[in-house]
Amino acid sequence: MQHIQGSKAEWTHKPGYSKKVLATPEVLKAPGLLVQELSIAPGQVAASHYHKQQVEIFYFLNTAGEFWVNGEKIPLAAGDILIVEPNDKHEVRNTSNEPYRYVAFKYNWVDDDYFEG
Repeated sequence: MQHIQGSKAEWTHKPGYSKKVLATPEVLKAPGLLVQELSIAPGQVAASHYHKQQVEIFYFLNTAGEFWVNGEKIPLAAGDILIVEPNDKHEVRNTSNEPYRYVAFKYNWVDDDYFEG
C-alpha cells in the first residue's frame, strides 16, 4: 500500500496552466505511468499540443472550462473521463472565474513527448 498526499505536492507553473506531479513512474513501479493534477486559471489557455506516444486519461474535477480535441469542443461534466490518444491535438481553456481542475493519468509517458500544434 502507498498513501500519496496530493495536498503536499508542489505546483509547477507553465504558460497557461499549473501542474503538480502526484505519482511518478518510480513511485508507481510502472515505467511510463505518471499521475498529475492540472489547473487552468480563469481566462487562461493551455495551448494546442499533442503527444506522439503517450495516452492521457483525464478525470474532471469541475466544469470551469472547455476541452478541445482535434478542433472539436468536448462537452464534459465533473466526474467525466476523457481519453486522448497519441497524435490527438488538444487544448484547454478556462472560461469561468474559478480554476479549471482535472487529473491526468499518462500512459507511455516520456518527458520529451510534447509537440506544439
